[in-house]
Amino acid sequence: QLSMYFCRIKEGDQPCSPLVNCRSSGLRVSTATGSTAAMQSAGGFPMPILSQDLQYMVREPISPGATSDHMHGLIKPDQTIVATWTCRKGVIYIDGSHINYTIKAGDIIEISSKAPVLKVLLPHQL
Repeated sequence: QLSMYFCRIKEGDQPCSPLVNCRSSGLRVSTATGSTAAMQSAGGFPMPILSQDLQYMVREPISPGATSDHMHGLIKPDQTIVATWTCRKGVIYIDGSHINYTIKAGDIIEISSKAPVLKVLLPHQL
């Protein structure tokens, strides 16, 4: 399915990347943990496990043109990627297909790493 959206990276209210007009099969965003599987198999790179950056990649872009340098990169902890959806309808999938949200034209999606830190407790024998 074709996805159409505009996106850019912002730091606070200030843009720090050009506005990219995307026609593709979607946008993939991953934490460091996710960078070693799905993101790497799609052409991304593994990230240090303690990194708080997010890696993003436009999936299968159609005619990326001059903005191709901005179709894959990192979102730093003080940055947000902001996408404005321009198709009639779409779906956001979170960690697979079991959690999803329907979106429509004009919806604005903001993605950042400003979530609480996940604490993992392992048994002493590990």
